[in-house]
Amino acid sequence: MKNNSHERLYLMARALLQPDSSVTDALQSTLTLGASTLKADRAALVVLDEDCEIAQTYALPSEPRLWERLTAQNLINLALYTRRPVSVPDLSADERWQSDGWNGSAYCVPILYQEEPRGVYLLLAPTRDHFDAARLRFIGEMTALTAEALENGRKLAKLQATEAHTRRLYEKAQQDHVEHMRLEQMRRDLTAMVYHDLRGPLQNVGASLSGLERVLATDEQAVVDELLRVGSQSLRRLTRMVKSLLDIERLEEGRAIVARRSTKLHNLVSDALELVYPLAREAEQLLVLDLDANLPVVSVDADMILRVLTNLIENAIKHTPTGGKITVSAGITADAIRISVTDTGPGVPLHFHDEIFDKYFRIKYVNAPNGVGLGLAFCRLAVEAHGGAISVANGTSGGAVFSFTLPIEQQNVAVV
Repeated sequence: MKNNSHERLYLMARALLQPDSSVTDALQSTLTLGASTLKADRAALVVLDEDCEIAQTYALPSEPRLWERLTAQNLINLALYTRRPVSVPDLSADERWQSDGWNGSAYCVPILYQEEPRGVYLLLAPTRDHFDAARLRFIGEMTALTAEALENGRKLAKLQATEAHTRRLYEKAQQDHVEHMRLEQMRRDLTAMVYHDLRGPLQNVGASLSGLERVLATDEQAVVDELLRVGSQSLRRLTRMVKSLLDIERLEEGRAIVARRSTKLHNLVSDALELVYPLAREAEQLLVLDLDANLPVVSVDADMILRVLTNLIENAIKHTPTGGKITVSAGITADAIRISVTDTGPGVPLHFHDEIFDKYFRIKYVNAPNGVGLGLAFCRLAVEAHGGAISVANGTSGGAVFSFTLPIEQQNVAVV
């Protein structure tokens, strides 16, 4: 058996220590080679986990109840408890095996790594006193190889678990980094908004006040009126921007609108046109009003919807070339009023129709106006908080059409 056993041990070692082999396949192969070499007609291999509980079992031949029959003899528990091999030279003389009608001999050896159990081999041979010195040496070498392989398997499993945990931590860190970068970009965008969007109105207010100081002592009433107009207009614009910023936070938190009142839409549209008219005049653009004469009242926060209208019209003015036209229209649908702002600008690409209402989203193109994408985000939140909906489409002859709906007031209340 000497030469054959060396060759079989080499095959076992190669199977057990192959880095890319399946643990299950390697152990099954080892059990098969060991049983064949030892001429054992029945064999079993028990693998334990770190709590010394059975993790895997392998049996030869693969009879349905072979494992139950082998473990019923209690040799495995005895070998594990004593941590020493248990030998039964004659099964026919052992009362534990007589009921099964088995003859021959049995040998059960614990698989130990540094005196700690990793599993058990149970071998049955058809002849008495089958496990002689040569076979026992082979079993010892086979057991040592298996112990080393099982320990390596444990270490590999721990390493893989650590690697998986490290990978999850890395992915979490990457996500946190991306989120940090997003928040940092938001901070920069807000800074840019303060610099670009608020600078102009502040400069206008400052210039108007400085101009007033110079002309108050004179009789140039027309200059005074113009300076006051520019300053007041810029101050109102600043106020709208600050209110919108505060409202975005409040609406995102789901707070209810508490300042509702029944309002004539004609009045809101007129106020919005008055606020944006100077911008349209500077851009030499035509503002057109197309409202149904019998529009019912709406129950809204008038200041908030006024800012929605102003944002949409100002947005149209910014994106419409000099000499263009902006049309504000309103009509009645089944259960709501639909308000639309149509321009003659470049329109909005179809793949941006949903994203354009997201906070901080901007469509970038050559000579695009400055801004950080808070205006349309505020419009969406404000309209939805009123129970309406907002959308964008492209006109049949070009340009963009921003539309939103407001539920119609049902009861008769005081109208402002």
